[in-house]
Amino acid sequence: MAKIYKARAPMRIGFFGGGTDVSPYAEEHGGKVLNCTINLFVRCMLGSSATPGITIRSLDLEEVSRLVAGRPWEGKLVLPQRVLDTVLTPERLAAEHEPNHPSMVGVDLTMYSDVPPGSGLGSSSALVVSMLRLLYAAYGITTTDPHTLAEMAYRIERVDLGIPGGRQDQYAAAFGGMCVYHFGGSRVIAEPVLTDQTALLELESSLLLGYIGDRKLLRYHLMEDQVRRLVQGDTLRYHDETKSFVDESVRLLRASRIDDFGRLLHDAWQVKKAFSPHIAPTAVEEVYDLARQHGAWGGKITGAGGGGFMIFAVPFDRRLELERVLTQAGVQMRPFSFTNHGVQVWAVDSDDQ
Repeated sequence: MAKIYKARAPMRIGFFGGGTDVSPYAEEHGGKVLNCTINLFVRCMLGSSATPGITIRSLDLEEVSRLVAGRPWEGKLVLPQRVLDTVLTPERLAAEHEPNHPSMVGVDLTMYSDVPPGSGLGSSSALVVSMLRLLYAAYGITTTDPHTLAEMAYRIERVDLGIPGGRQDQYAAAFGGMCVYHFGGSRVIAEPVLTDQTALLELESSLLLGYIGDRKLLRYHLMEDQVRRLVQGDTLRYHDETKSFVDESVRLLRASRIDDFGRLLHDAWQVKKAFSPHIAPTAVEEVYDLARQHGAWGGKITGAGGGGFMIFAVPFDRRLELERVLTQAGVQMRPFSFTNHGVQVWAVDSDDQ
């Protein structure tokens, strides 16, 4: 009986150290990032199809790409196309497979994300990790080590396609949980931060996540601008300072000093903005100032900057007040909770669909 394979990879909130996982800083100085995965996912499904070739459907983007033997890819879904080209080599496409594997005569891959693209939550990397894990399971590829998975995703995005960025998103999607990631050595080290869930629950109860809009300022090529300023020596000290916040934030978390953790977010946000003048446009600053006026200890953009999601740390008794004010200001509030797992994959009988 044919199987349908499904996978989901979590997105993450980056708290401290973001930007130090980007080359060349990570290799030359050693990067360090604290992030935690949340229950917002990129989801993928793979099954056989009566249509020859490979069909990719993105439900949220309303895009379709197709590959038929002897022809180039049709459609705009370049990232998933590259993942499929990497895993489903001609040799593998021509090989015999077990009956439970999707038929190579026709393959149908469907995907969607819980958030818009460019959200700052690492959705692109979650997509790649989710697809890789899905394909590995469906075609009996035994390489499921999270390090290998994250590095393969990094290679596809950053090297093969030249998409600028760092390594934290791929590792968060592969490992999951609240971790400090150490970059720059021969192997990335993933260090789980908390074994006691009390501090994690307390932090979660003090955080609000809101979508402030499309990252229109990506036209400034934020990541390239940040790297250029770093290479020129303009922002090296800010990267060093950003990295230094990671150890302090872990110490505060382990001591359950969530209010001080929130205030440290404010300090780190002030430093992060020095990476590039395009990180915090006027609309972002206005939302952040409003949050501070209504009790927020601190907060930050969750990605490279320019827009997307912002996270705010606020006392429990002012949480609803802040949520109401931000909603009135046009911020789309998004409930979430932390997760302690990375990418997951499973299979179901196709007759159940």
